[in-house]
Amino acid sequence: MRLSGTARKPHAAVAAALLLTTLAGCGVTTTDAIDAGQPATGARKQGITNTYEVRLYFMTPTGIASSSREAGDKVGAEDAIALLLKGTNQPEKERGMYSDLPKLNGEVHVTTGTMRVGIQLPYNVLKLSLVARSQLVCTAANAEVPRGRAIQDVKVELSGGSYVISDLVCDNNNAFPAAQVPTKAAVSAP
Repeated sequence: MRLSGTARKPHAAVAAALLLTTLAGCGVTTTDAIDAGQPATGARKQGITNTYEVRLYFMTPTGIASSSREAGDKVGAEDAIALLLKGTNQPEKERGMYSDLPKLNGEVHVTTGTMRVGIQLPYNVLKLSLVARSQLVCTAANAEVPRGRAIQDVKVELSGGSYVISDLVCDNNNAFPAAQVPTKAAVSAP
């Protein structure tokens, strides 16, 4: 026996209702938020305007990572470096972040120019670990990068202990001399 098109529609509706009832009763329940992993990143909360963030770079068990902190106003390199030197806050510590910067006895001077930052430390910069250099360079560069430009466009100079390390840039959360930043090789035609 063959059913007409109108007779099939009620059977399809009954099957769909049966399927929905089965899925709804399969025991899946709602859960609370689970406190694990890195915090969410992305779009700002709806309705919040004129909020600023400062991005500081710290060491983690998996490498150098950035941490965003809310700020009342735009934060330049000088204020960002001052915050970095104070170390991690409690939420950052709970996420396993720590600073590799040594304790500094004396003043740190930060100067800025167009796409450039200078950081003068009361410490021999050659004795800074690569992680500590990266923390300083990436924090300063991120604070000074103009909108629409890449963080790698900002050059940072570290000086202290009668030594200078010039033209450092931040790339993938690590400091490199500008001449050694990995770039894509040019493809030549055969």
